[in-house]
Amino acid sequence: MHPEEYTSNIPRDWRMNLTSQVAEYMQNRFREEIFEGPRALPNTSIPVPLLCRAERVIAVIVQAYQHPVIVNTVRHGKTLDTGASLHYQEINIPTVVLNANGNVRLWYLPGAISHAYQKDIWNSLHSLRRPLTESLNRYCPRGWRNDRELFHQAADLKGSLDLSPAWYQQGHGPPNFHPEVSKLLKSRNAHMGARGWVNDMSEFHSLLSGTLSVIHPRMYEAGREVLIRLNDLANRRDDADMRSILPIWSSVYNSVSIMVNRATPYHIDINGREPWLDMLVTVGEYQPLDFVIPTLELRLRYMPERTSVGWDDAN
Repeated sequence: MHPEEYTSNIPRDWRMNLTSQVAEYMQNRFREEIFEGPRALPNTSIPVPLLCRAERVIAVIVQAYQHPVIVNTVRHGKTLDTGASLHYQEINIPTVVLNANGNVRLWYLPGAISHAYQKDIWNSLHSLRRPLTESLNRYCPRGWRNDRELFHQAADLKGSLDLSPAWYQQGHGPPNFHPEVSKLLKSRNAHMGARGWVNDMSEFHSLLSGTLSVIHPRMYEAGREVLIRLNDLANRRDDADMRSILPIWSSVYNSVSIMVNRATPYHIDINGREPWLDMLVTVGEYQPLDFVIPTLELRLRYMPERTSVGWDDAN
């Protein structure tokens, strides 16, 4: 899909309209700061607290843009050698990581989200307590995502969830199958809290999508277009679940993974592609630790009260 094909209009009653307003403002603010563009004025429909949060994110993106780091990709970087990671380059300030060709591999944005907002996000997860707890009972003999050994045993809240308004079920891909709403977001499971959480966190996901619009505008536009076109699919297939979840889905990503009090082992996302950027947001209170990326030989410093919003196609 080429940029000139992104012509669809967002339905009037969708939360994605706020996302578009936030994205336009953040893009203009970035141009104003970096390229001395015209003064950016926000749409008056954007809530003032959300504007303040967008300003904070833009300030950190500008810092990262002004602090590029060039790294080489290490194809054999996947390792369980913890000792080797101690010698990796450590990054602890806002940074954009580039490869030798000048292509972005990762944005590291510590401090992009305030400590107070982190607490709000963390507290929102309590509405997902039931599905999070039930996720620990799922058994996958070859998977690690719900491995009980990886979760903080003493934590009151823990678990792992995947939410999507439209994805292909495992083993049911195109052309013979169509995307469908993930189980927890189906209308019959509204009592599980996932739909309510998506609705309550719409401003947060608008902020994250606005951030993506600044650092990867083409991916932002493509994601936005796909979500809009899914509405046509839902209407053609008379998919009531998809029609009802799309209006409150404000992220240009079509899936969200929630991992609570869980360690993540070394792994490679085999479904990733070079131009794509995943987003990682960490919130909560925890001891100082590192996010290790062996394929880039990097350690990203995670500190209490500092949130990292990262994009990485290297994993």
